[in-house]
Amino acid sequence: MTSTSGSAKRATSRRGFLKAGGGVAAAMVGGGALPLFTASSARAAVPDSPQFKLDGAGGNPIWKKSLHANWVMQSFGYDNVHQHIYFLQTKTDSTNGDLWVTKTDTAGNQLGSMALHGFGHGVSIAVEPYNGQVYLWTEWKTSTSGFGTRIGRFPFVNGAVLERDDPSIQDRTPSIGDTMINPQPVIDPSTDRLLVRYNVGTTQRRIVAFALSDARAGRLTSGYRLVERALPDRDKWGDANPFQGFAAYGRYAYLLEGRRENPSYLTTVDLNDVGNSTVVDRFTTTAGQSLPGREPEGMAIWQSPGGPRLAFGFYSNTSGTRQASVFYKSEFL
Repeated sequence: MTSTSGSAKRATSRRGFLKAGGGVAAAMVGGGALPLFTASSARAAVPDSPQFKLDGAGGNPIWKKSLHANWVMQSFGYDNVHQHIYFLQTKTDSTNGDLWVTKTDTAGNQLGSMALHGFGHGVSIAVEPYNGQVYLWTEWKTSTSGFGTRIGRFPFVNGAVLERDDPSIQDRTPSIGDTMINPQPVIDPSTDRLLVRYNVGTTQRRIVAFALSDARAGRLTSGYRLVERALPDRDKWGDANPFQGFAAYGRYAYLLEGRRENPSYLTTVDLNDVGNSTVVDRFTTTAGQSLPGREPEGMAIWQSPGGPRLAFGFYSNTSGTRQASVFYKSEFL
């Protein structure tokens, strides 16, 4: 097997500017306009940090690994204390919100599993080692669309079956005034912050961040919000390139987008935009391009022994065997 994570072609890197009064100048990507962030009030800036180089060197620690129950990989997150991965999987064409969690080592070898009933589609997962236990944060309480309507926090228990109304599930859905549609959580391990991506309209997405200590305790109201930003409008770009995952490392959030057997994209956005400028860096990755039925699925920060890594995954299908592959970027600009 040959890794292709480094053999990728840069699409564009542009700087756009948010004008006073909310006017937006868009970056041009592939000849079209890409709407950028709009600013929102924030209680504190995100600490500065290096930015991952999307066309930089990386690796491929997991290649075509089977997960529990042969369900479709949707997302993954790292337990950076114990160096484990937790994958979320859904059943093909399922809308009842049932998910499997598969626990693996960092090479993708299975270590355990857990069933979740009525949770959602598994778009993202946050993994929190805390007080000798590992807690998972996922979308929760599926709707008729198959996506979760809330965010739940609960301990991982190998071999357990967790029903959506189990009292052990802590509701950790932010309440900041907006109607939060399809909330999706991640944890930035470099700042100990919870970030939630959510919908506010047909094509508009936002992202909000809280200190993990506040989020853990259920302090998820506007007064505890650290930063909130509008993400680029999905519009026609989103129709052609579905959202597949996100991660955050310090000042920057990273998005994974793309459709099965089509180009896949990594995008960088600046969480510290407060009305002056926003950097949008969009990169076309050919990682895993030989995978049968290749589809981008999931993104996470891996605090590896060798340093921080921006990890992103792909689902594939070999003669009915559903598999997971993970790549990463390890260089900074």
